[in-house]
Amino acid sequence: MKKALFFALIALSAAGLNGQVLNVKSIEKIDVPQTEATSLVVGLSPAGDYLLLSSPSKQGLVRFDLATKATSTITDVPGAGVGVLIGGDGKNIVYRERSINDEHLVFTAVNSLDLTTNVKTQLVAPTRDLNAVAIDRGMTAVTVAEGKLQARSLNGGSANVARPVLSNVDLKLRLTIDGVTQPFTPQGDDLRYIWASVSPDGQRVLYYVSGVGCFSCRLDQSDMVALGRLRAPVWLDDNTVVGMHDEDNGVYTTASSIVAKRLDGTEQTLTGDNVVAMYPHVASGVGKIAFSTPDGEAYIINFEK
Repeated sequence: MKKALFFALIALSAAGLNGQVLNVKSIEKIDVPQTEATSLVVGLSPAGDYLLLSSPSKQGLVRFDLATKATSTITDVPGAGVGVLIGGDGKNIVYRERSINDEHLVFTAVNSLDLTTNVKTQLVAPTRDLNAVAIDRGMTAVTVAEGKLQARSLNGGSANVARPVLSNVDLKLRLTIDGVTQPFTPQGDDLRYIWASVSPDGQRVLYYVSGVGCFSCRLDQSDMVALGRLRAPVWLDDNTVVGMHDEDNGVYTTASSIVAKRLDGTEQTLTGDNVVAMYPHVASGVGKIAFSTPDGEAYIINFEK
């Protein structure tokens, strides 16, 4: 019965409610260097003043200043572009570092870097069991590795974790609230969960079920909302998410657009057919959404709510 309802929600959500979600003021192409190392947008600072760029394999990070057009290499380590996070003041980043030992086993470490001092701190030593990396309230780095949750301030302040923390173990979600961790698989344990995050107010969870679609629900799994096949979803605010509608021929992406959708079902396509727009990154406080194309181009959508 639960699965029947779940697929019914997906079917109902497919049509959506067309309407204006955001007032798009402009879409500007950003002249990033056309190199392998800068071909993918993987981050947008909260102030909207710089992009983080990486290679298609997510190796390395390059900072691109939107005002001066200057680039600076942050790191060249493998895995740095996977789920990289930027602190609320834009001065700190948290990134992964992948390594392979002599037995060909893959390990992942987590580092933070202060962009003003260039001081690097290892938050998690290389492990084969990294489950979560998040930033709480802008300035606390939160990690879950080998079942242990750790928090560290990025600016020397308090490192208490106030918000729920989502972790992913073998493509199944777990939710930690007030130090208590429980399985979080609203659609069942036999499906794969990816692209999961907690809303800015800490009240809802957003996630994608592989092969099925995007969903949001409350922490107690109530008030389930099906958002259709909105891939790579991110929160814009507590009631709005942004993701991509992409199509492929089994080999490469043939079309993709950036879409904004409210939890009430109202949906707006933000980009046109002239660009293959993928993997959005949001700076909602300054009205910017960054994305890149398979050809290594970078764009920013300027919007008002």
